[in-house]
Amino acid sequence: MPVRGKILNCQKATIAQIQKNAEIMTMIDAFGLTIDLKTMKVTYEPEDLRYDKIIIMSDADVDGAHIKNLFYTFVWNFCPQLIIDGHVYAGVPPLYKLTIGKEYKYIKNDEALAEWKAANPGKKFSVKRLKGLGEMSVEETEETLTDPRERIIKQITVDDVKGTDILFDQLMGTGVTARKEYIKEHSREATYNAE
Repeated sequence: MPVRGKILNCQKATIAQIQKNAEIMTMIDAFGLTIDLKTMKVTYEPEDLRYDKIIIMSDADVDGAHIKNLFYTFVWNFCPQLIIDGHVYAGVPPLYKLTIGKEYKYIKNDEALAEWKAANPGKKFSVKRLKGLGEMSVEETEETLTDPRERIIKQITVDDVKGTDILFDQLMGTGVTARKEYIKEHSREATYNAE
């Protein structure tokens, strides 16, 4: 199901606000979720859930990571049970397509490309950077994102519910100070990884 760009940041959103967001309401309907106006949460009954695996896929770049974070923020704030029950996954699109003669293989990221080059010195090859999901061919999309035998997906899990609440509030909330402090404190750890 395509979602057009970045959805509403749901960290401080109300049920009324998400009901006005076409993309979020489409997801709620597509997944088989229900809006419970008593609890102001999105809920589901296991028998009504349409998919065992809900896989968010986005480009292998910083904007794609932001799109995933907005999706996780929506789920965590309105239907965390989806994550707790193990239904939420992230698709990991490859960054490169490597062609060696008539053969080709997909490479996940810069590190994997460097490893392949080091393991295959002198081998002739060409590299195509995959620009994004919207620019991949049907075959590339099928091979890397939809074929259960080939795709890479990572289950989204939470070990510390309270810590996760705090982290979402710091990073996705309206307060700038906590976000700046978090970035300062953790900036040396930062590496970009599409996963």
